[in-house]
Amino acid sequence: MKERLKRLLPKVVFPIFYVFCLVVFSVMTFPYDRLKERIVTQFNQQQQRSSAPQELSIDELDSWWITGVRAKGVRLTTPSPEPDKPPIRLEIDEAKARISILPLLVGKRAVSYNLSLADGTVSGSYEESGKDRAVEVVFDGVDVGRVGPVTAQLGVPLDGKIHGSIKLQLPEGKASKGTGAINLDIRDMAVGDGKAKIKNMLALPKLQLGTIALVAEAKDGTLKVSKLGASGKDVDLNGEGRIQMKELATEALLEMSIKFKIGDAYRKKNEQTKMIFGEPGSKIPPLFDSVSQMKPGLDGYYAFNLRGTLGNPKTSSQNPTSSFGAPRFGGGGSGGL
Repeated sequence: MKERLKRLLPKVVFPIFYVFCLVVFSVMTFPYDRLKERIVTQFNQQQQRSSAPQELSIDELDSWWITGVRAKGVRLTTPSPEPDKPPIRLEIDEAKARISILPLLVGKRAVSYNLSLADGTVSGSYEESGKDRAVEVVFDGVDVGRVGPVTAQLGVPLDGKIHGSIKLQLPEGKASKGTGAINLDIRDMAVGDGKAKIKNMLALPKLQLGTIALVAEAKDGTLKVSKLGASGKDVDLNGEGRIQMKELATEALLEMSIKFKIGDAYRKKNEQTKMIFGEPGSKIPPLFDSVSQMKPGLDGYYAFNLRGTLGNPKTSSQNPTSSFGAPRFGGGGSGGL
């Protein structure tokens, strides 16, 4: 028995050692710089078909474990919808992605990833089985105030941490046929700092929204938002609507109705809030009404619609102060309050 093992051992160990060395040295000598250039070039070429093209750049790309890659200094830049504004930038400190070996043996692809950005993480997976796709995204403590596309849309400083998940199944790889669910919370949400001005006119004192919850379900490519709301210290907010998903996320069609009410305690907080939103019981028109071309309904709620694409949403008031239809609220299609 020992003699047999002595004869078989070299025949087993040497091939395993050879494969191990081949894999290790392949990883060490792999041209990651060329791979980086290819990823960036292909992504940017694909984005040229979009109405709001994004531009990808990567500082460094190298190996992560054996079957993965790690990118540092990842930046995704989108032109601002307003000509006089700088581009909108999403910065990722580090991105890791690794493909699983075992699914490849049965003809499937499974990639797990982890992104470090805005003091938090975004992790999840991407799977391919034939033409079908599955995507999972998990947010853990991402600072919404450091996510460029979000702050650019609102145009004011933000506080809050994003938690929750997005899970989608894409038959034939098409978002237009997607099903799944979204369940997100933005905790300790606050808007404004009393210094930065909305549209260079109103300096909004810090407005506490508490936790904003977003719950939506996707079926046959239509994402129905069943819950969008917050009931915080200073404001009550509710919304509903739908998103028609597209292959490029920025091309997804948005149709939302949102309303919010500013609490009396905030409105009479100081002279600045009294001027902006009006002191309770006062007959002096609030400055916010004239700037936004909105006015509250009989229930005290301001209401507006969000339409267009995710890359360039438009806002319009449901309660305009003028009789000449519903003017755009936020200007330039920025969607900002």
